[in-house]
Amino acid sequence: MAMASAGANPEWTRPDQRLPERRPAEGGAPPPPPAGGTWHRMHYAVGVFLVAYGVTGLVSAALLWGDRRRELDGYFGSGNAGTLLVLAKAVEAVLVAVTVAGIVRRRDMWFVPALAGWMAGFAVFAVLDVLDGRAGGLLEHLAYLAGFVVLLFVSYGLSAKAQVGSGAAVRASAGPVPGGGGDGTGEGEPRRLTRTQEFALSALNRLPRR
Repeated sequence: MAMASAGANPEWTRPDQRLPERRPAEGGAPPPPPAGGTWHRMHYAVGVFLVAYGVTGLVSAALLWGDRRRELDGYFGSGNAGTLLVLAKAVEAVLVAVTVAGIVRRRDMWFVPALAGWMAGFAVFAVLDVLDGRAGGLLEHLAYLAGFVVLLFVSYGLSAKAQVGSGAAVRASAGPVPGGGGDGTGEGEPRRLTRTQEFALSALNRLPRR
């Protein structure tokens, strides 16, 4: 009887016929995201602001080159103002390009050069304002410096928040890891946050939400 059935249906016993693939069960968990990711969706806003600020500075320098050069004349003298302005804008263009690359590749650490560069620039001008006794310029440069410090702090907090969220998603989808200890070193566990990251994350979570 079995031989008769096989003869009546030769396709059942063909060795070159592939078996149908098994479909995944509905409602199954999606593949876990990579652990330790530090990119948060709000990093797009930080990056766009940095790019807009840098492009605005480059365009304004090109349109008001004489005014910008006279401003530097008051700090460094007329002999070096033009060269310093060209170097400053060249560095600023590089920082903008690095920031754009960070947005495209979703690398929040690539925002650090731009943030640190503008912070250093405003800090230098603040010191020069103190030496020259320019109260108005000092307040302006300190305000810009404080703004970029806050922006760096926010970016750092967003990175910590994304890192914690990525590790939690991995644990939820992967489940308990055999042999994994509770020290955060097993597979699917997020890396430990530093004290600075914990402080930044705590401050970020306390911000009012609408």
